Amino acid sequence: MILERAAKLADGNPSILVVDDEQSQIDLIGDALKSAGYMVASAVDGFKAIAACKVRMPDLILLDLQMPLMSGLDVFKRLRSDEKTREIPIIFLRRKGEKPSELAEAEDEYWVVSKPVAREELLSRVKTALREHILKAELRKKDLQLRELSLTDPLTAFRSPRYLAEFLRAELAQCRRYKVPLSLVILEVDKYRDILASRGQAGCNNLMAQIASFINSQNREADILVRLSESELGLFLTHTDMQGAVEVAERLREAVAVTEFISMDRKFNATVSVGVSQLSDFMDDAGKVLISYARSAVEQARTAGGNMTLIAE
Repeated sequence: MILERAAKLADGNPSILVVDDEQSQIDLIGDALKSAGYMVASAVDGFKAIAACKVRMPDLILLDLQMPLMSGLDVFKRLRSDEKTREIPIIFLRRKGEKPSELAEAEDEYWVVSKPVAREELLSRVKTALREHILKAELRKKDLQLRELSLTDPLTAFRSPRYLAEFLRAELAQCRRYKVPLSLVILEVDKYRDILASRGQAGCNNLMAQIASFINSQNREADILVRLSESELGLFLTHTDMQGAVEVAERLREAVAVTEFISMDRKFNATVSVGVSQLSDFMDDAGKVLISYARSAVEQARTAGGNMTLIAE
């Protein structure tokens, strides 16, 4: 939501909420802001300021420190404690010489403007605060994009091993706490090295992406598909016991075997070896044993000729 507001802010006229118990100050500041092209709303006390933010979220707040009923610092704390308003930039208004000790932690020099307000100083600091708010939002957006890239396998567009570590840390704790079953199905493409030799890395990458997309289309929204290795896909089945997981595994194995994929502009059939394991009390909280059991079953299926599903014992 903050990112969307910052994008709109960069394209339109910012809205500013002026909070002061003196109407003369509101009029003075409001006139200066309006002449600079800003949209202005006002509130004469802290309670009305918080209510105004709920009606229409401002892009910036000019907040008087000393007000009856609720001080500016109390308003500041209330806004910062609410997820919807915590990112709104705030500039404090104070009388010259006034510097409450509580402001020391919150104060950054340009966040404070002295009253009576000098027009040029006010507009300069408002412009600076809004610009910094936009820059911070853009940086936050880039950080989220980088994080998403790190959690997504670039080949299949599905979840990566890094995402898996975070998912398991949270999901296994929930499963143990609420006694909810969690099962894992690992699917490994049979004769992957032969496919690599005949079609090259690009052909294998394309094949894995197609198989991953096909498998994902067959599953519930709550199930998590993760790229485990070059030739492996792991499907984590939430609220699913071993019997249910085996049924899913067999359905997917059979469906893959009869599906035609395209590799290097040619139709291609592939099969998978499948291993199934279920979370047990003795397994670790990081999911390493859960994965190793399923992989062991996959290895046995591959050694036995492939295109079969085996249960981890």
